[in-house]
Amino acid sequence: MRENRLRWFGHVQRRPTDAPIRRCDYGTEVQGRRGRGRPRKTLEETLRKDLEYLDLTKDMTQDRAQWRSKIHIADPTQ
Repeated sequence: MRENRLRWFGHVQRRPTDAPIRRCDYGTEVQGRRGRGRPRKTLEETLRKDLEYLDLTKDMTQDRAQWRSKIHIADPTQ
């Protein structure tokens, strides 16, 4: 799932800054009352952790070949 999230993130980051997908937020604002307990993780928070785990930066997304090779993780079940 991490690889799919990062592949989508790279796709969005390579789009022009005026593209509609770049203007939308990753859903960090919650409307209405929150339930009890710990708040849900946001996509932004999850992406930040994924980038940190693989030691990547947002600037690396511009080189598509390099980005794909860095985010590809071999499947340990095969």
